[in-house]
Parts: sequence; structure tokens; C-alpha cells
Amino acid sequence: MTLSEMQVAAEKAMQEQHWSQAASLWETVYQAQQTPEINYQLVQSLVADEKYAAASTYASEFETYYLQTDEAATLYLTALLNNQQFIQARILVHARPGSWQKMALVAIQAAEEKAERTLQSTLTTTMRQFYHLSDQPVVNHASLLQAATHLTYSKYLTAAKFLLVDPFLHPLTRVEVLYTLREIGVTDTVKVQWIDELPLTVTPADLPMIGQDSASLAVQDILQDRLGQQDVTLFASLQELLALQLMYLYPQTETVVSDPQRWVDILIAMQTGTLSENPSQTDAKIIALQQKLQQFTLDFQK
Repeated sequence: MTLSEMQVAAEKAMQEQHWSQAASLWETVYQAQQTPEINYQLVQSLVADEKYAAASTYASEFETYYLQTDEAATLYLTALLNNQQFIQARILVHARPGSWQKMALVAIQAAEEKAERTLQSTLTTTMRQFYHLSDQPVVNHASLLQAATHLTYSKYLTAAKFLLVDPFLHPLTRVEVLYTLREIGVTDTVKVQWIDELPLTVTPADLPMIGQDSASLAVQDILQDRLGQQDVTLFASLQELLALQLMYLYPQTETVVSDPQRWVDILIAMQTGTLSENPSQTDAKIIALQQKLQQFTLDFQK
């Protein structure tokens, strides 16, 4: 069967509501032609076949496409809610303001209320594991953070507020939790223990995207100008390292990186072994901070 014939067969199976067959056919077509339109047909078939986990996974590959229309957004939301991915559902809804958002929030709240009644034991266990994230090896954090997206909003927010001031939590994990609160549009003020071990008070919904504040954009541009054409290998390595630094510094990047040029100069010098043996007092502070960030990464890799 050619790809074209397979697509015709998939469309026929959908018309006849043979959803499992349609999903299987669309999946094969999608592997050959990964377009948003075919993705949509596949997700539609999977949702109708009640394969919600697979549907949400595929939809996440073209999230921007699903934000374009009410119909597509509702399809994605249906997959998320039926797979109890409440936090991801709220991220989706927050990214699509307007009349649809209001209706979608009602659907989320109803699904969360049902989960609180029918999945209480599962939610309690997941919340406990999330709450005690710092007790777990850092290598396990990604899977536990993913599991926490199945919590209801109230349980996630309660645990997140604790984690943001947990002194034993790895800084990158803390930033991921804070950034999730930003993505779901939390307007409550929260306290965050920053890398200097002092508390900040922030409103997640008002925070910028990571790497998009003026200081972050400046250091990225400077690094590009310095090495983008001259040493592609070193540039790629330092670009990755700089992205990590900006995550650690979030949301205080503009306060800390007051001199983007010197920040990049020292970043390059540290990684190429060309640091001055007698740095100025200002440079010494930047060196100490970049070394601290580097140690965080080494700790993360243990």
C-alpha cells in the first residue's frame, strides 16, 4: 500500500468510526510525513479511540498548531484532561487567552474536582513525592517533575511554594518549578530562595521568558558576535553553557549581569584557560559567581 493509499484508507476508517484502525494507519503516514495536518488527524483518531496518553504526546509535537483554533485546542485539551495532565492543560489554556480560555478553565476545574474525588490516593502519593523532591537524587528529578504535572492545580501550587524555598533543592529544579508557575499564569506572590540563599518575592505570571530579558539577550548576542563565525565548535559549547547560566540566574539575570560584555569575556576566558591572574574586584565577583554556577552543574551531573 502506497502512502497515498494508506491516507485514503485512514480517512475511510475515520468515516466508518473504526478508530483503532484509523489511528494505526495515520501513525504510519505520520512517520513518513510529519506535518501538523497529519498530526491532527492522528490525534483525533487516538482521542476517539481513548488513547489519551499517546494523543497528548503527539499533539505536544505541534503545540503551536493546536493553539491556532478553538477546535484544535479543545482536542488537545481533551487528551490532556483524560490523561489527568492537569498542569500541562493549564499551560495550554494560559497560552490561548480569550473566550475559549474561560470555557476551557471550567472544563479543567470540573476534571480536577472529579480527580480529587476518584483519584485521591494517587494524588496524595504524587504530591508527597513532589513535596520531598530534594530527598531524591538529582537524576530522578525530571521524572518526578513530569509526574507532578498530573497533580491538580491546588496540590501542585501548595507543593511548589514549599519547593521554591527548600534550601536543599537543586537550583535548576527550583527554576523549573518556578517557570511552570509562570507558564500556568500564577498571579499569587511566591517566595523563592535564589542562588545567593536569600529569598526573593516574585509574581510568576509577571516574569519574563528564560533568556528573553534584556541582559540575557545582550550576552547571547555578544557571544554570537565574538565566536559565531570565528570558532564554531567553541561557540556551540559556550552557547550551551551560557543557556545553563541564564537558567541558574533566572529571574535575577538583569540584576546580576550588569555588564554583559565582561560576563561574556570572563565566560570565554574561563573556558579557554586565559583568565587574568590579577582580576579587578568587579571581575573577581563575576568569576566567583560563574565558578559557583559551574559547580551547580557538576553537582547536577553526579
